[in-house]
Amino acid sequence: MTMRVKRVLAAGAAGLLAAVGGVTTHLVTDSPSLTLGIALTLLVTAGTGAQICLNANGASSQAPTVTAAAPGAIAIGGSARGPVSARGTGSGAQIVPGHGITASGVGSVAVGGDALASVRTDSGEAR
Repeated sequence: MTMRVKRVLAAGAAGLLAAVGGVTTHLVTDSPSLTLGIALTLLVTAGTGAQICLNANGASSQAPTVTAAAPGAIAIGGSARGPVSARGTGSGAQIVPGHGITASGVGSVAVGGDALASVRTDSGEAR
């Protein structure tokens, strides 16, 4: 499931929970009962959880580091909407990625989001 689909589902759930919570609030104020009070508490808690999920899966305040560290390497910070083809020859220095999106091998491809088209690599190794 893509990040976009998760966000749409969380937003839909939050909206639905808010609507049902509004109706339940009306019922609680019209004729208070323990059952309706518990239902309202659960709805508010679930709605809060949906909002937390929605915000936690959102864009971070700091953009990730994007590094293409070898010959022919391609690093894409977001989603790749078209075909991606990487070709590299020789030997590239391998680095240990700290965080972010790193393509560290010869002719390697790193995509930080969704790859919505074909990704091809061809690394002719030096001999």
